Amino acid sequence: MGPDPVFAPDVPAEVRRLYQRRPELFVPASAPKPRRQTAWSEAPGATFGSFLVWLAVCVGGWILGLIVMALTLPTEVAAWASVVLAGLAVVATGGIAVRSALEDGGRKAVRRQHGKYLLAEDFDAEAGKLLRRGQRAVKTVLEATVTRTGLLDEVKNDLVLPEQLWDLANVLREQTVLRARQREVARGMATAELEAVLGPQRRALNRSVDAIRQKVELLEQYADRVRSADAALRAEGALGDSDRYIELLARTEPAGDQSVVQGFSDEAALLGDTLSRRIAAARDAGKTLALPER
Repeated sequence: MGPDPVFAPDVPAEVRRLYQRRPELFVPASAPKPRRQTAWSEAPGATFGSFLVWLAVCVGGWILGLIVMALTLPTEVAAWASVVLAGLAVVATGGIAVRSALEDGGRKAVRRQHGKYLLAEDFDAEAGKLLRRGQRAVKTVLEATVTRTGLLDEVKNDLVLPEQLWDLANVLREQTVLRARQREVARGMATAELEAVLGPQRRALNRSVDAIRQKVELLEQYADRVRSADAALRAEGALGDSDRYIELLARTEPAGDQSVVQGFSDEAALLGDTLSRRIAAARDAGKTLALPER
């Protein structure tokens, strides 16, 4: 399974939602920018034929309506009604003509944002795998309860992580392009001159891949810290039900063992410290991912 699309932070939300409804409109950044398309540019013959059919229907309907009105209505009323009917036909025809000359709204939005989103097709297998790992880590953080409840507000995940993911995707796309270029250049006879050029390039690419892998691992470590804090927060929420369990024991075992009740109290004391430590650890991990000032 390939990575999900990655959008630049400034891409409008409606374009992101459009991908869910009409993914076929989106064109990989590695492909040429789509051209403006209308019904006339896509299928001029069919559009012209449909327009002629519409005109024939309008004219024929107007003539038929004129005959019926002449037979059933007073002459003056029939004359005014025929003018109104003709006006409606002209307006409808003009609307159809304008619509067929306009670009579909979805296609227009996607065309304008081309290059500001990257699809699975923009990455080779190695880059796609790393990007997918980064996306899972970011999703874990953004969907965590400690994030949604504002316990990690200092890290500004909603701003930092989309920027991080977009920068990560752009580097991975460039690595994909350079790997393909190296394979193309190296195809055929190997020579000392060729190796003298490709050797340093391969080493530079490998260093870049290692750096990106480390960045992905940092994202995953942050996600692990957030997941751990989330677990502690859920445990704290579950601890709120302790009074109900104590009451249950009191009703069923009036003289029962009190060690369970004491255990609840001890756990409550420990859990508060655990939650604080885990949230602090998550914040520290998140701050290491903060983007530099631009």
